[in-house]
Amino acid sequence: MASVCNSTTTLKTPFTSSTSSLASTPKPGQLFLHGKRNQTFKVSCKVSNNDQNQNVETNSVDRRNVLLGLGGLYGVANAIPLASATPIPSPDLKSCGRAIISEGPPVPYSCCPPKPDDLDKVPYYRIPSTSKLRVRQPAHAVDEEYIAKYNLAISKMRELDKTDPSNPLGFKQQANIHCAYCNGAYIIGGKELQVHNSWLFFPFHRWYLYFYERILGTLIDDPTFALPYWNWDHPKGMRLPPMFSRKGTALYDERRNQTAIANGAVMDLGSYGDEVQTTELQKMTNNLTLMYRQMVTNAPCPLLFFGAPYVLGNNVEAPGTIENIPHIPVHIWVGTVRGSTLPGGGTSYGEDMGNFYSAGLDPVFYCHHGNVDRMWNEWKAIGGKRRDLSEKDWLNSEFFFYDEHKNPYRVKVRDCLDTKTMGYDFAPMPTPWRNFKPKRKTTSGKVNTAALPPASQVFPLAKMDKNISFSIDRPATSRTQQDKNEQEEMLTFTGIKYDNRQYIRFDVYLNVDKNVNPDELDKAEFAGSYTSLPHVHRANETEHTANVTFQLAITELLEDMSLEDEKTIAVTLVPRKGGEGISVEGVKIDLAAC
Repeated sequence: MASVCNSTTTLKTPFTSSTSSLASTPKPGQLFLHGKRNQTFKVSCKVSNNDQNQNVETNSVDRRNVLLGLGGLYGVANAIPLASATPIPSPDLKSCGRAIISEGPPVPYSCCPPKPDDLDKVPYYRIPSTSKLRVRQPAHAVDEEYIAKYNLAISKMRELDKTDPSNPLGFKQQANIHCAYCNGAYIIGGKELQVHNSWLFFPFHRWYLYFYERILGTLIDDPTFALPYWNWDHPKGMRLPPMFSRKGTALYDERRNQTAIANGAVMDLGSYGDEVQTTELQKMTNNLTLMYRQMVTNAPCPLLFFGAPYVLGNNVEAPGTIENIPHIPVHIWVGTVRGSTLPGGGTSYGEDMGNFYSAGLDPVFYCHHGNVDRMWNEWKAIGGKRRDLSEKDWLNSEFFFYDEHKNPYRVKVRDCLDTKTMGYDFAPMPTPWRNFKPKRKTTSGKVNTAALPPASQVFPLAKMDKNISFSIDRPATSRTQQDKNEQEEMLTFTGIKYDNRQYIRFDVYLNVDKNVNPDELDKAEFAGSYTSLPHVHRANETEHTANVTFQLAITELLEDMSLEDEKTIAVTLVPRKGGEGISVEGVKIDLAAC
């Protein structure tokens, strides 16, 4: 697997094999946080979804097979080298068709935007100059005056749905932007356009909120109006902001999981539908641990944070760390439970927040993504190699939006890299997760590996229906610092198969036995998680089996647990969701260039 931590800026592809090493380059973790090297997670995904009814270009990769893990970036087989790629253009509105509800029927209405008079003459947007920055505040700390102004703005936007339904500034028309871009309405290069699970995720949503915010300000004649951000990375913000719970206001949405969010409940940033049975304090601790892993440990390199390249003809599905967790879990936590009865009748597909087609119908969506957008800035502020991508195929990717005056524009990624240049900033809040590296240990000493079955007796594993512990040999012991700088020690699970229409999650621990408490993530032994979300499928598809390879870098964990000199270590798999449907072909530990 090629390096995604390479210090050079010319990166042909992170998905093709490479013999290069970083012998002369410090590992990213050595460049920040007091010089302490930090663990990086890497995951690779080999896609085996075969849809005989879909026209897939030669050497391209179908985006339906998703691999989500605490690692961030993924190596995918058969990807086209970026040297031959083309950036994603603005979608052709003439090709916009019916969107599909994830794991459901077609969306019962059109998500396509109003078409400009001349599609071929839509200009590129130029960011206007501003004398005063719009400052986004943490949602839990705003005052009543702001809440009243915010309610008024959303009310005026909702009113346009009644008086002028085709107005691109209307509430539903704005929500449809997300539906069209995320649920298969647009076709580019013969494939459905999807702005999730790739490096398009952050810039698309930044531009989306930029215009949404300016529209709200125009509706209330306040050019300084700024959206709030849901500060879920801080304990004070780990609940649904109270202003969204006021029934009868424009900010309220009845299609939420009222049980999960009731009475100011603390959220679970790793939620995949099941409630964690633990204290509020432990939930907050877990959340801060996840934030540290996603922002610091697992994202020392740009592609790990932003996600895999997405270019014309090469639709590889591989999200960055924050898109994976906590972005998706927050959506699931707020939305209704799939299969439940919606208010007013009908079966839930996770509406509103829990399904991409409907997420924009809940005002809290934009507050949630306000903090996602803020994480982009916070990540770059950590330092080291944390900087924007320099790939031209990313910088020149395009989107289509209407501005606050109903004028259509095309925008480029390269123009949204600096929020102050775009005319807004974030009110500062502490980031306690930056110093929340897990140190507490479950096991005081070393697990007796002789008492555990070797990996050769456990794998192939037919199903992961319970906690499973095994011993496994390492390829080398007592490695020098130079050895570690050149090669990462990788724990690799091969041939992981499951029904990709289901929620999937399992956790991986080192040096613990099968009695580990999975509800406490703030442990040094916690290596990472494999997770997968249900995919959008067309009605004629019959193959739903994912086949993936999952890798975790374990060098730092071995250091933290004083296991560097051990020839054999203990590994424990803990199923969290859908384990009875997960099989694993094999496991190994080897050394690989970062």
